[in-house]
Amino acid sequence: MQEALNAYENNVAGLNEIARRYKVPKATLKRRIDDTNKNVHGCEKKFGRSTDLPLEIENEIVNHVLELERSLFGITRNDLRKLAYDVAEANGILHRFKNGKAGKKWYYCFMSRHKELSLRQPEPTSAARATGFNKEKVKAFFDCLTSLYNEYNFSPSCIYNVDETGLSTVQRPQKIIAQKGKHQIGALTSGERGVNTTCVCCLNAAGNYVPPMLIFKRIRFKD
Repeated sequence: MQEALNAYENNVAGLNEIARRYKVPKATLKRRIDDTNKNVHGCEKKFGRSTDLPLEIENEIVNHVLELERSLFGITRNDLRKLAYDVAEANGILHRFKNGKAGKKWYYCFMSRHKELSLRQPEPTSAARATGFNKEKVKAFFDCLTSLYNEYNFSPSCIYNVDETGLSTVQRPQKIIAQKGKHQIGALTSGERGVNTTCVCCLNAAGNYVPPMLIFKRIRFKD
């Protein structure tokens, strides 16, 4: 192998001829040559087409996307593609984007390069809940809780938490395997549109719980 590497370095013959002459696998020889170049020059030769946006610009986009998500104003795939186009135009970067946004291929490559990003289904959050849940109000709540705890020395069995959830009379079908390309897939359920029932649960820090309370749909009595 070392003789083959020396022959390639001295330009004795091409890669294919050297691999055949010294009876070494071409792929192994090429990998050893790449490793040698990496150690000598301190960098690895890159293959393929370069990205439309520099890495530092892409990192700024990633930080911007994450900041928007933390502010409950996350962007969609199309928004990200439009953002990439606007950034390229604003910075005078030559690109291959068309129709005012980056292509789908760019989007998938961008997501594969930045593993910290993923396409997720957001949870609906009301404006009242968003404004009520901030650092100052959370700190004030725990300051009040700490003051009360120090005054009364609550045991874990005295600290309760209450939450509610919605239950539907129609179960949500799980994903099934079906024919590819078929537009509409059905699954048998008890009904297409169900009735929501509110369930309120309450338990304490010691693991004890109150039996859940169910709030059913009201009935309008006619006179």
